[in-house]
Amino acid sequence: MNSSTTAHPTAHADWRPQEARLIVRHGSATDVGQARTDNEDSLLADSPVFLVADGMGGHHLGGTASAHAVGAFEDLVGRAFVTSHEFSRRLTRAARSVAALGTGERAPGSTLTGLLLSRQGALPCLRVVNIGDSRTYHLSAQSFSQITHDHSEVQELIDSGHLDRSQALSACHRNVITRALGAGGGDQVVADQYLLPATEGDRFIICSDGLSGHVTESLIEMVARSVPEPSHAAQTLVDLALATGGRDNVTVVIVDVVEAFPPWEDTQVDDTTLPRATDSDSTVPTPASRRSCP
Repeated sequence: MNSSTTAHPTAHADWRPQEARLIVRHGSATDVGQARTDNEDSLLADSPVFLVADGMGGHHLGGTASAHAVGAFEDLVGRAFVTSHEFSRRLTRAARSVAALGTGERAPGSTLTGLLLSRQGALPCLRVVNIGDSRTYHLSAQSFSQITHDHSEVQELIDSGHLDRSQALSACHRNVITRALGAGGGDQVVADQYLLPATEGDRFIICSDGLSGHVTESLIEMVARSVPEPSHAAQTLVDLALATGGRDNVTVVIVDVVEAFPPWEDTQVDDTTLPRATDSDSTVPTPASRRSCP
């Protein structure tokens, strides 16, 4: 379990107050669980990158696959912000690294989800990314929602109306993933991407399915709202997952937006109506006075 606060203005020696800055505080916790001998989850929580990867259950070298997935982004640590191009380059590196571990039906694979500090023109944003069924949630004063969209057979059944979310927790094939790094899928993969305005006071919960598959969203929200310190909130959520029987590895990263400048004063975004992700940066509105992109 760890926690820290990081301030990142844009990386210029002649920094001026009007330039974008984003201060976040984070904490994390992970546990092997009570039914497994190896923890196949990996995490990277060091500004501006906050990621969780879950090695494919039952696949050979799953822990190595998840470590390779997050490891491809380690050289971004210490930067102020991450552009879409910089993310894409590391994603390609991650896909190739995991794919190189093996081929065939039992090839190792990994999910990947989380966020990177980014910008939309001069405004600070969170770039939320996802491959697989690990999840990133967003908590604000008004709402709690899952930002990411699972790439799984269960999610496809939910989307088609054949299954509801309460049934999904007990679905026998809930761990069947339809998109992943590696797992015999080759060295190219597409990640869903969403840009959200960075808003002071907002909290993000990034987790493997060891949490989301065993703890209800209402309980996740309750802890996220009631435990202010990020590392304590992360550990409390891990403990809840273990209390259900701990049948899976569980990993949680909490990221709090402490300060974001300049503020998105003229733009209102409802994260419950976000468009499905694309490869572009147009998933967040741009004020008329600020239309440049990084």
